[in-house]
Amino acid sequence: MSFAVTRRDGLFSAATLSLATTSAGATEADKDQKLDRVRLYQRARGAPNGQMAMHWYTGRYWGKRAMQAAIQFFRVDGFSFNKMVLNADGTLSQDMIEVGFWLDPGTGLVLDDWTNPYNGLSCRPQHYKSSQSLRFSTDGRAERSGGTPPGMKFAGKITEPVVQGDTVWIGEDLIVEAIRPPVEPDITKPVDPSTLLPPIMTATSLVTYTMRLADVQKSESTWLPATMNYQTMGNWYPWMRMGYETGQCMFQLTGKKLKSVDEIPASLRGLIDQRHPGFLKDPGI
Repeated sequence: MSFAVTRRDGLFSAATLSLATTSAGATEADKDQKLDRVRLYQRARGAPNGQMAMHWYTGRYWGKRAMQAAIQFFRVDGFSFNKMVLNADGTLSQDMIEVGFWLDPGTGLVLDDWTNPYNGLSCRPQHYKSSQSLRFSTDGRAERSGGTPPGMKFAGKITEPVVQGDTVWIGEDLIVEAIRPPVEPDITKPVDPSTLLPPIMTATSLVTYTMRLADVQKSESTWLPATMNYQTMGNWYPWMRMGYETGQCMFQLTGKKLKSVDEIPASLRGLIDQRHPGFLKDPGI
């Protein structure tokens, strides 16, 4: 798969390379330089020369009922493809598709049945396959492809790069508030009130990529190694059977960019091949 990129290698040459930092230990040279956040984010999350970027991640998923301590519900393992295209006008297009699995925190085995520790109800976790398409302006503001639906509040941005010593960080913040789409009930079955959720849904998605400054300073045509940290705040999933109870759920993930699907851990690759046959060969973006 390929995409056209109208840019010159060497944007981060000595004349234009930048390092924005507010750290107390920053050098004077650090303070005098500035990174292009859009182009850096394309490199951090994407891949050069028209290649599709691949990301592996793992971590924990927490539930927190209001006025009670958080509980780790699951371990999460996942994998995503990311296509990051720098457009001729300086904007950035992002297409992402991912698959992920809810696992037992202790054994690491995939969970197709689960007992909610807050209410003791039996649940069937829905392993996910999800996608995201965004367009970033030249100053890093995010817009949804196709526009924002009525009733939705959407704010997103690429964060200002931060540099300390030989480490560079850059992130993406997405904040969403929306009216939950109505679900048509199955009139042949009784309604389970525990699966009915409040009409307003919210999502806070915060991802940070970490790189070495020495790697960032190389030509844009070179592959840029990066690790990832991801945190979220959101609502209960309907299948958790929490109903209108007030609370939040949180992803806490770490991961890295991969050069090949051969780097995917064997257990996760087996799950992907079993439950999403053909996905690793043709993700659909």
